[in-house]
Amino acid sequence: MSSTYLIKISKPWDSEWNLLKTSIKSDVSLEDFFGILSSKAGCDVHTVKYLDVDGDLVRISEPDHLRLAFKEFSDKKRFKVVLEQPEEITPEQKTTKILEEYREYLEDRSKYHFGYPYNLHYDHQEIYDVMRYSINNLGDPFVESNYGVHSRKFELDVLAFFAKMWKIDEGDYWGYVTSCGTEGNLHSILAAREMLPTAILYASKDSHYSVFKACRFYRMEYRMINSLESGEIDYDHLNEELSKNKGTPAIIVANIGTTVKGAVDSVDTIISKLEANEFKDEDFFIHCDGALYALMLPFMQEFEQVDFSKKIDSMCVSGHKFLGCPMPCGVVICRKKNLEKLSEEVEYLNSIDTTIMGSRNGHAPIFLWYSLQKGGIEALRQKVRYCHANAKFLFHLLQERGVKAMLNERSTTVVLERPNEDFVKHWQLACINDIAHVVVMPNVTVEKIIQFVDELMDSRSGKWKPYTVGAKFGSRSLASQI
Repeated sequence: MSSTYLIKISKPWDSEWNLLKTSIKSDVSLEDFFGILSSKAGCDVHTVKYLDVDGDLVRISEPDHLRLAFKEFSDKKRFKVVLEQPEEITPEQKTTKILEEYREYLEDRSKYHFGYPYNLHYDHQEIYDVMRYSINNLGDPFVESNYGVHSRKFELDVLAFFAKMWKIDEGDYWGYVTSCGTEGNLHSILAAREMLPTAILYASKDSHYSVFKACRFYRMEYRMINSLESGEIDYDHLNEELSKNKGTPAIIVANIGTTVKGAVDSVDTIISKLEANEFKDEDFFIHCDGALYALMLPFMQEFEQVDFSKKIDSMCVSGHKFLGCPMPCGVVICRKKNLEKLSEEVEYLNSIDTTIMGSRNGHAPIFLWYSLQKGGIEALRQKVRYCHANAKFLFHLLQERGVKAMLNERSTTVVLERPNEDFVKHWQLACINDIAHVVVMPNVTVEKIIQFVDELMDSRSGKWKPYTVGAKFGSRSLASQI
């Protein structure tokens, strides 16, 4: 005698429900049932959430669980299926359910986050209540506007911290908290072009894509310089290009940690190439893109430093990377004299227009200030050491297991052979051609590194399968549920 099953479908829309009612007969095989879900109802096994067997409710979280449940409770290959339409829920209940599923999705994805330079190890609960306010730092951070709900005091404190770290005196610098590292590049390159309108921009092939985006935005002539195997700029090629364009001002983008390999360009060598080709100080502008490493390098004094004691003109860093912040943000600092051709008074704001954006996130400076205040210099120093130690551990472990890997000496970015696509997506690895990388941040622990390498080896032998919980949420459209 067949058991009676109550199947609850999580997509209770009338059109699909009617298809199910008319398509499924009183007696149906397991394979036929799955086929109807897929072809007739537009559903798949992911949409079956519960199985009620004679009053015992079984939670279905994975497709295979449903098959196993049928096998466990059925004594015959054919059995009776009874469908019941779920009760209607209110819009509020739907919203709550969607957000609960999204939180589960975020929690899961944050556990397997190895390929992008974001520090997920932070705690800002003490200042979460500021999110209740519409905080806008519109206009210049040094010139208060008529809009009173701002966080300029926090922004100025953050700028002062980085100015001191990068060795530029009060009164000589200007800057602001940006929306991300890209905005820092866009602002600095714009300032450079306004100072040197006929200049050619030079940047290596390993530079962040936003550098060449800026050249397209501003209709600038540029030279893409070759990179060394390490990811550093090819200084000989740079020298060749500079020698071809003597007499034409130069804008140089120096990478303080390249995107893929974490390589740091030598500012000292770049300056020596400019001087060797008879470029005067007023004929070149050096911008340092330090999205990740501009906050880490000052704590590695054994290496060549990059700061405003040298002939650089601007530097930017991301706030959500090494420091850690729940929203993308960054900081850009430049020499104050570089702003002369960018400043314009705006009566509507009662401030000066010096930034790329008009309205600017006023919450980000508070979160950055809080992180800097709570930890301080010593905490940052310890985090740098921690990340370097773990990067070396990962590098050596990969080598021991027979995986080709590379690690630049000032870097916490470990480059390795590109794994299969399922593994890449599961661990969220960044890839270019046949290589991938892991960026070791404060949230990347030794235990997680061991798990990563073990699973990498299993994936190479075909023993590993993705096991992400809630993976469907990321590709689901919410439009039909609003």
